[in-house]
Amino acid sequence: MGEMQNASAMADHFEGIQKLKDPIAGCPNFRRVPGYKVYVCGQPTVSGLEAALTKVCGDIYPKDGKIIWFNLRQEPSLYVNGEPVCARPPNKIGEYAELGNITRDQNKKDEPEFLTVCQGRASANGAS
Repeated sequence: MGEMQNASAMADHFEGIQKLKDPIAGCPNFRRVPGYKVYVCGQPTVSGLEAALTKVCGDIYPKDGKIIWFNLRQEPSLYVNGEPVCARPPNKIGEYAELGNITRDQNKKDEPEFLTVCQGRASANGAS
């Protein structure tokens, strides 16, 4: 994506995001791939991730063992007060954004820069 100083911070959760029955609060559209121990969801909140792990592991599987979580977002993302926020081009807020050939290395570079930009914006607006 690049150019984090020009990116807009977009909240990942919005009214109407939940499309499936039996929701897990903070973990939109959580579901299991039939026949596999593979689970899918939208970008969860911190508490939503914990709730999803509790649903998957229950009292049987240890939550401190190896669990693999893949984040397939193209945009750099971070958490603000436990809520997921992603970097978006200003003209792609509130819509699906195909960002092209985004690589792991690009995201590894962009995420810390996005965090620095967000911290600077918060500080400039009086947040501590």
